[in-house]
Amino acid sequence: MESSTSASPQRNPYARVPASQTTERDKDAAGSTHPKISDIRHSVGEGVDRLLDESHRFKSAVRAAFEQFQLPRPANELPVSQLLPALQYFVQRLCDDLDAKAGKLVLRPITQEDVQGAVSCNPSLSLNPLLTYQQFERIARETLKRVALSQGKRLGLFMIGGIVAVHMAKSAVKKIPIIGGPIGAIAGVLVPTTLLGPAVGVAGALYL
Repeated sequence: MESSTSASPQRNPYARVPASQTTERDKDAAGSTHPKISDIRHSVGEGVDRLLDESHRFKSAVRAAFEQFQLPRPANELPVSQLLPALQYFVQRLCDDLDAKAGKLVLRPITQEDVQGAVSCNPSLSLNPLLTYQQFERIARETLKRVALSQGKRLGLFMIGGIVAVHMAKSAVKKIPIIGGPIGAIAGVLVPTTLLGPAVGVAGALYL
């Protein structure tokens, strides 16, 4: 008589493990291997804040802008209607301490959209009818980081454009009859596109 033994089903080694069965160790390992973009942005923001905390130039510009547009003393508050001109004055004071060309690379005039964007991205900021110095300093800090980031993107676009322009110029030289080939080869050795292109882009960002 044959014994009826039921064979246990074999587990597929390639089967996907349900998310509910993943262990905390797996989650921790995945989190440590793939850091979140938000965490990276947060760490970068903290680094910028530390630099600003140690910058006498930043503190001096914030204080000068606040005192320029605050209510008459003894009040020590800034009307929100004066926030934009105060921030524009703040950036101008920073640029006055920099070389004009360097200032154009990293800063630009602040707009109302910059202020609204900085406030909307930071829930801890609020536009009260009257702003204290501490509130103005925090808004100036966040707006400055936003403007500097946009200028960094602008500079990057100019550098890419410079590389394209130099490459096109070299291609045009090579098409000149008889001498185009040798001159193009010499230009490629003496003036590499990867070096001259970014330089041309930076020059464009300075003068445009």
